[in-house]
Amino acid sequence: MKKTLLTLSAAVTVGAMGFSASAQRDNRLEGDDVVTPVVGDAPSKDIKEALQNNAPQTPNDNGLPRFAIVGKDRGFYLGIGAQFLGEAMFDFGDNMPSALNFTPSSMTSKTPGNGGATRFAWQSSSFYMNFVAMPNSDNHIGIFFKANFEGGNSVLQVSHFYGKYRGLTIGYTNSAFNDGAAMPMTIDNEGPNGSASVTLFTAYWAQNFTDHFSGAIGIDAPTADITTAGSTSTVSQRIPAIPLYLQYAWDGGNSHIRLSGLYRPMQYRNTVDAKNATVQGGGVQLSGMTHIAGGLSAQYDATYGAGIGSYLQDDEGLGLDAVAVGQPGKVKAIKNLGVTAGLNYVFTPKLSGNLMYSHLTNWLPDNALISNDTYRYGDYVAANLIYTFNKFISAGIEYDYGHTKNFAGDPLHSNRIQAQLAVTF
Repeated sequence: MKKTLLTLSAAVTVGAMGFSASAQRDNRLEGDDVVTPVVGDAPSKDIKEALQNNAPQTPNDNGLPRFAIVGKDRGFYLGIGAQFLGEAMFDFGDNMPSALNFTPSSMTSKTPGNGGATRFAWQSSSFYMNFVAMPNSDNHIGIFFKANFEGGNSVLQVSHFYGKYRGLTIGYTNSAFNDGAAMPMTIDNEGPNGSASVTLFTAYWAQNFTDHFSGAIGIDAPTADITTAGSTSTVSQRIPAIPLYLQYAWDGGNSHIRLSGLYRPMQYRNTVDAKNATVQGGGVQLSGMTHIAGGLSAQYDATYGAGIGSYLQDDEGLGLDAVAVGQPGKVKAIKNLGVTAGLNYVFTPKLSGNLMYSHLTNWLPDNALISNDTYRYGDYVAANLIYTFNKFISAGIEYDYGHTKNFAGDPLHSNRIQAQLAVTF
């Protein structure tokens, strides 16, 4: 495995010395003619910029329609689009339950005769609506809606639904604590296990202070994922979390560095004292993306805190925000660390590649009342090549590797080779 990873790394590094192109991660979004007006008239470049700024910033979360309606006097832009994502994959090693998401924390031990599997997925295919009113004024309004088929039994479910006005964003989308633009691009639907990524109901206010500095502050819907035991139990949450960030950008927005913070109080029931109690959680994140030279760019993030497991990709839903301890009626926050580093290289205007590594670790407090098979740490490695035939059709191939250990020290390893066809309208 180490030889394989070194070979992939060397291939990207050698390629980086031989080509030069503008920094980008998804060729399907490049060029001024990506969006075509079918009703009305406006420069395609202006439409693209307005709709792209209104869409989620995570690189594999497409929200840019290929056709748009332009209102009278360019009073609004409306794009209704869809994206089909079809994947074929081969898994080998320990069992990865989902064909859609390569999630190290979900791995289980392989059983005899089941060391490999050929699988297919399409559920990340989506429909979306992107609307911007008064795009050339300070009062511009944005509405974005997106749904995919990731619900149980491939049921259509909402993945984003929010509105924007004068820097205020309200709705169901990513927390302001997330830096989606700094995440490496993957064909795998979930992406790096150690990156901060959570979708919930949120409201935040973002503003540009200067040409380079910007910031945001907001509130996230109160949530808590606590492992209770003995004389503790869960209760409905009452206090919203507070995310905020300060960002410095340069190179025309192709590079930025961001410092983010999160305050997150969580409530639980102390049944010994017959009253509710609060665990204080919070974290910090340093993230960014940097155009290095030519077609080479880097993405990175490091997140550390206590009680922020739900905000990290691989910990979501595992009860790793806080845990009951041996002292009756007490719950303490779990310390969490996630780091991700990625390289992107544009070989030609149609061919790009990505290489990334991500790690997540959880540290339990003393005397934690938790099962030994609970997720302790995991590693995620991905390398891909993406070829764009035109603005509608692209294809890619990716290798994914995952490694985990639980608190009993039992290791698991899984591998995936997958190919993807993307058709975007």
